[in-house]
Amino acid sequence: MGMAVGVEGTIAEFAVLEAHAVDPERRRVEVTIIRPGTSANGLRYSEEVLRASLPLWEGAAAFVDHPDALDLTRAGQRSLRDLVGVYGGVRYEDGVRATLQFYPGAGWAYELAAAAIADRAAGGPVANVGISADMRVIRRPIRPPSGPAGPPPHPGPLPMEEGTARWEVERITRVVSADLVFQPSAGGSFDRVVEANNTNGGGGMGDVGTVLEMVDAEGTAAAAVEVGTPSAPPSNDVDPIEAVVAEARQRVDAELRRVQEARRVACGEMLRLKLDASDLPEPARAALRKEFEGRTFEASELDGRIDGLRAMLGEIFGGATVRGMGAQRAQVGMSAVDRVQAAVDRLFGVPLPDALSDVPRLSGIREAYLVITGDRGFTGRYDWENSVVREANEVTTGVLANTIANSMTKRIEHDYAAQPKWWEPLVVKTAIADFKQQQRIHLNDFAALATVAENAAYTNLAWGDTRETYIPAKRGNLVVVTLEMIVNDDTGAVVRIPQKLAAAAVVTVNEFVAALFTANGGAGSVMSDTYTVFDAANHQGNSGTAALSSASLQAALTAMLKFTNSAGKRIGVQGRYLLLPPDLFFTGQVILNSAQVPGSANNDINPVKGALVPVNVPNWTDTNNWYVMADPAQIEGIELGFLNGREEPELIVQDNPATGSVFTNDAISWKVRHVFGGGWLDYRAAYGAIVP
Repeated sequence: MGMAVGVEGTIAEFAVLEAHAVDPERRRVEVTIIRPGTSANGLRYSEEVLRASLPLWEGAAAFVDHPDALDLTRAGQRSLRDLVGVYGGVRYEDGVRATLQFYPGAGWAYELAAAAIADRAAGGPVANVGISADMRVIRRPIRPPSGPAGPPPHPGPLPMEEGTARWEVERITRVVSADLVFQPSAGGSFDRVVEANNTNGGGGMGDVGTVLEMVDAEGTAAAAVEVGTPSAPPSNDVDPIEAVVAEARQRVDAELRRVQEARRVACGEMLRLKLDASDLPEPARAALRKEFEGRTFEASELDGRIDGLRAMLGEIFGGATVRGMGAQRAQVGMSAVDRVQAAVDRLFGVPLPDALSDVPRLSGIREAYLVITGDRGFTGRYDWENSVVREANEVTTGVLANTIANSMTKRIEHDYAAQPKWWEPLVVKTAIADFKQQQRIHLNDFAALATVAENAAYTNLAWGDTRETYIPAKRGNLVVVTLEMIVNDDTGAVVRIPQKLAAAAVVTVNEFVAALFTANGGAGSVMSDTYTVFDAANHQGNSGTAALSSASLQAALTAMLKFTNSAGKRIGVQGRYLLLPPDLFFTGQVILNSAQVPGSANNDINPVKGALVPVNVPNWTDTNNWYVMADPAQIEGIELGFLNGREEPELIVQDNPATGSVFTNDAISWKVRHVFGGGWLDYRAAYGAIVP
């Protein structure tokens, strides 16, 4: 990044630093900020320009040093810790003059300025400190006189000798601050405003200095450097002006990279939002992602590409309108099958996104059959002319069966999620990959670590493992929709099929988990150690025979707190859920919500109030047994495994019209299948009361 340049006859806005020194006064310093004339870097200020800028200086802030790269990352690009004062009493007296009032917390800065002025007045050594103003100006290049210098290295005015005007300042547009700086690039200091003569011979600027990043109106990074007369030659061969320009260039480059990255991220988010809101099919969206991801672009460019793809797809599929389903609407960005699928989804009550709010509403399953097949005579043959589905290789029952199956599957998933599943907070759900025996291995626990004497050997800790197993199983049935049901438009019955299937699937899982407790007369499943889950003699007394009461609950919770791991160390299992049959549910509610022990003669405080969450298990028919379970986050008691992680039942359609019930019975068949399994992992997660 070199010097800021422009084109002759044009005007651009730049950030410029001009500096001058101050005159001391009690907690206030009189300063001359700038005078008319030509500065050492070739900027020429007229009296008219400076007089017009006076209101801009009133109330300007004074900071210590100019902003660095860290400051540029914060809000306002400055820190309040660097604020030392404010300028007031601005007037024009052979230049812009003002009073710098130091804030109470910046007494050290005032003392520094006063000491510098006093040392200068006494003829002693003076630290190279001064004031540098940060302002924005409108400037235009001044054509240099012809000479032997040759062509400029880059566009803009030719380099000239110090003090020669290269830029005419048209207007000062903004004053950011006037900062206290050390070692201005030209050696300016506080005492030079009053005592130093004009360095350019033009009645102008005095000694000025420092560098500031700046950006013109077109976003071009540049730097303006005020050059003055240093008080001493540099102590090494490095040009101080080149050094600060290089530093400014690095800061600007870093800021530009940050802005470009922020814009790239914003474009990525805009791409995602616009594609999500579009009605384009996924292949078209994927093509646009490939084209636009990872680069910056204007919103109009993306909008144009989306509109173009939408128009193209509209031309391709514009003739395939949905008939017999309300007002005809041209299909834009959706195939005929997609459109019909959305309409059947609505028929089955599947929630649709807002983008599909204009999908026609079918009157029933009969209309769905007619729209898809075109078979208005119910002959079982596909009528291409009257169907909205005209893709190659599509057949009557195949399209109809798959469309209804898709809608039913969506509805099953929706209704399955809404069904009560009392076991959900108690179990650990996992995905299984096959129908093989599932093995869950538990590493035995270690005892407490042994004490090791100085220079003694560490002893080996023996360890082993146990494993629990279960085998997943298929569960399912066939569901048939006959031609008679379609012709008779039994829509109410057909659309309720998914809800009934979802309820049946949930009941199946509910009963399966309930049986893990009630097996073997309520003692639970048999574990790998050959004992039932609730075997008091072999499983640390994790069962009892007392009826449900506040006292029996206390005994159960106490027993769980005493459970030990495989190394014999107590692990303090916390009871979390109280599992109850419907006959005991409200009794449990009374016990867990009463402030005093229910039925006690002396009205004792109930210590189990709020200690457990009651869970109603409607599948249990025993009216006396009850169980306490720990939170699976503390100890995993029961695992349920679903094939490929699919918890909801799935539908498989028979879509070949030449075989099976489609051909022999004029019926469309779907197979509903649910694959899962499960078992106990650790008896320490539960306590059972097997009440006689």
